[in-house]
Parts: sequence; C-alpha cells; structure tokens
Amino acid sequence: MAAGFDFSWAQFLWIVLIFVGVPTLIGVSMVWVAWQRERAGGRRPSSDHEQTGDRLVGLGRRGLWATGATAFALGFLSCAGWLSWSAEHDGEFRGPGLPAPNEFPTWQVIACGVTVVLACFLSARRSRWVVSGGLAAAIGTAAGFTTAFSVVASTDDTGQAGVGVMLSEIGWGIGLCLLMLVRAARIRGARRRAVGAS
Repeated sequence: MAAGFDFSWAQFLWIVLIFVGVPTLIGVSMVWVAWQRERAGGRRPSSDHEQTGDRLVGLGRRGLWATGATAFALGFLSCAGWLSWSAEHDGEFRGPGLPAPNEFPTWQVIACGVTVVLACFLSARRSRWVVSGGLAAAIGTAAGFTTAFSVVASTDDTGQAGVGVMLSEIGWGIGLCLLMLVRAARIRGARRRAVGAS
C-alpha cells in the first residue's frame, strides 16, 4: 500500500449499504416479481435446456441465489482485476494495489467493461430460469462491481466518489438488466421458431 493511504472500514460499509445495498434490494424485488411470473407461466427451463418430456437436460441448474452470488463474485473480480492497476499513457505500469490508480488507458476500460458483460452472461447461462435468472445475474454483477469500486470511494473526502459509486450501480444495473431482457426475448423467439418448425 502506498504511504498516506487512509482506508476507512466504516465509510466503506456505509457507502456499500447506501449506494449498493439499497439499489440491490430494489433489484432483488424485481427479480422476485419476474420469478413469480416465470414460475406461473411455466417457462422454467433456460436456453441451455432442452425439454425432454418432464426432464430438463443442460448446464443451467443454479437457482436465483446461486446465480446472483456467482455474478456478484465475478463482478467484484472484474472490477478488482482490471481497475486495481494501470498501464499508464506514458508506458509506465502502476499497481496492482491500493490506492487504486485513477487514470486508465482506453483499452483497459473497454476490457473491464467487456469482462463485466461476459461475467453477467456466464452467470445467466448457468441459471435454470431465463428471465429471473438473467435479472439475478445482472443485479449480482452490478452489485459486485460497485462493491469493489466502493473500496476507492471509501478513501475520498470530497463525496464525489460516492456519486460515482451510485452512478456505477445504476448504470451497470440498468444496462445489464436490459441486456438480459433482450437475451430472454431472443431465447423465447428461438424456442417459438423451434416449436413451429417441428
């Protein structure tokens, strides 16, 4: 750790509670509503399953909590893995460690974003639910990424980092949820075409 780095557990926990916990609870309520509708509609198997009589065959066997927890871990690792170091513009390497750098080359930011999206899709693929599993993956990934992002925010005295955490949580949450809803629509469309062709 660098000299002068002042990490506050109390501030970290407060930021996570307010800026990650509250939006995540709102997201969990959306997942629960989607799960109730999905269960009532009988659309249980995900895209990785084939319906063979009453038997489900495929990789996606995780429930919603396991899907969200896996997505949280992958989101956290995506942020920590890409944003705890920097290949700076002048060719020097900084990190990994705390305090985290605050300037990154464009390719590193793009790689971080792609990793977060892939983590969400991977978590959703492992879920046994199409819509609610995808939403659980989106909410978990956003919460994990933003929790890791909150580590740096807990060292900020200006309050601007808290706003960044909030915008990160909302941006990733909405963006990933929209991607998962598009994914679910494509899966349903593919199923309808497959049933129509047979």
